[in-house]
Parts: sequence; structure tokens; C-alpha cells
Amino acid sequence: MTVRYAALTNVQFLMPETTLTALELQGGETWASLRQAAREARLYGPGKANSQLTILTAVKARVAGLEPELVKLLASGSLEERQLLNLALVTRQKQVLLDFLAEVVVPAWQRLHRHVTDADARAFLTHKAEQEADVAAWTPATMQKTRGNLTRFLQDAGVLKEVRKGEYEMVAQYLTPTIKEAVSQVSPRLALLLEQLK
Repeated sequence: MTVRYAALTNVQFLMPETTLTALELQGGETWASLRQAAREARLYGPGKANSQLTILTAVKARVAGLEPELVKLLASGSLEERQLLNLALVTRQKQVLLDFLAEVVVPAWQRLHRHVTDADARAFLTHKAEQEADVAAWTPATMQKTRGNLTRFLQDAGVLKEVRKGEYEMVAQYLTPTIKEAVSQVSPRLALLLEQLK
């Protein structure tokens, strides 16, 4: 049985690490050599080997198999391009984040309501738990961590900006043709959602 809804708990947005990994791949490194560097705790600056391996595993799950031009964009695109492409890679694995954008953020934007709150994220997850067995099976701790990460990931992607604790302002998205094409390749539904946030 496949899990449609994986919780947003054990990994972060990992923008700097994803960029660094893409740069290394562009420079001719292999996943095996990157793994060796992580095992020796020399891939992502200071930090324990096991946490570097955990990060590399998460980044590899997102990046492995990407078209070379997308890896290049992750390595050397503008910050906005790298953020949105990374968001596309995350939403490919995390349906719950895509649904939060589709069911909460975009509809609020269309009503000209430019804010979203932690309470909105909590209500969204409560509703999801009524609809989806995967979400209903989450522990309260998993629910809490996922709620926090819904807004954190969108802040890291440049879609939300915290204005006060628990309240976030939406940031208009203007996709360049390059990033629109890249996001469409990775996550077509995300590309359509981002197009509506302008």
C-alpha cells in the first residue's frame, strides 16, 4: 500500500545543502563520492557524519534523476529560481504541502486575503485527517511538527513571510520563463498554483 500523505517531520527545506550538492554534481562529483564526504563529515561544513548522511539521503531523494539543466539551475540559478525549484522537488514527495497551497493559500489569495496563520494550517490538517487515513494515523506530535513545517517550508521557498508569530503574509510570485518551465517539469500542479499567486 502506498502512502499518499507523508508527514513533514524529519527533514527540512535544505536550500543551502541542495545548492551545494548540485554544485558538486555539476563539478563532476558522483553520489558515491558525496556519500564518502558526508561519511567523513566534510560535505556540509561542520556537523556530525550521521546528520550529514541524513541530509545527503534527503537531498538525493529529491535531486537524483533530475535533468542536467535542472541540476544546473539548482546550482547556479537566482535565489528565487533555486527556492521554487526546490519547493517543486519537495512537493513531489510531500502531497500535504501541495494540498495546503491548493486548498488554503491560493483560495485565500483569490479572495484578496493576503495572510495565512498557524490556525489555518491546524484547521487544514484536521480536515485532512477526516478525509485521509494516512493523516488520521499521525500522532499528535507528528501533526504538530507538520503544521509548523507547512508554513516554514513556504517561508523558505519565498511564498510566505512571517509578519508576527503565527501569522504569515503571502508573497506574490512572478515566474521567469526558465523557472516556470523547470517547475512545470518537476511538479506541474505546483506551477499552476504559483501562477495564481501574482
